[in-house]
Amino acid sequence: MTAIMDAAEEVFGDAGLHAAHMGMIAAKAGVSVGTLYNHFADREALLAGLLAARHAELVERIDAASREGQGQPLRERLRLILLGFITHCEQHRRFTSIVLQREIGRYHQMYPQAWAKKTNAMRAIYVRIEKEMKRGVRERSLRPELADLDAVFFMGMLRALVIRDLVFEKGQGMKPEVERLLDAFFGGLGSRGASA
Repeated sequence: MTAIMDAAEEVFGDAGLHAAHMGMIAAKAGVSVGTLYNHFADREALLAGLLAARHAELVERIDAASREGQGQPLRERLRLILLGFITHCEQHRRFTSIVLQREIGRYHQMYPQAWAKKTNAMRAIYVRIEKEMKRGVRERSLRPELADLDAVFFMGMLRALVIRDLVFEKGQGMKPEVERLLDAFFGGLGSRGASA
């Protein structure tokens, strides 16, 4: 099954969701088209399966980072989560790029199963980030009056970093930017003397 998922990711990433066909994926995986259809009813089911598999990997990375960061300050916990997220995105560059370019969103009526998997993945990640932010408020690392925005801002900053690197192909990679992203999150982006 790993070979099929890796082949599907590569073909969807190279050809795009609309142009990728089951025959292309089967050939890349080294299996017959019939074998592919034994596992997946159609291209949408394969795409949904791929999204579910990559989602499970990403959530496990985030959970592992949270376990590793137990007892550490919020900044360190977020650093570990960022590194897990970035490592996952870098290992699955082409597919992450497609997901971020909203190609699935453009085709959400054609691929409702896949769209649901993407939405569920984002929700699961958000829940985990929000949990860390709530802990951060209790620890007084974050201001309570902005608690409802913490997870949204953090995920937005992370998403922007990934888009800059994978979609626009700018910057020097994501890992060197982790500290700057954390500085921006904890310190804000406004100049020190700026007025409202």
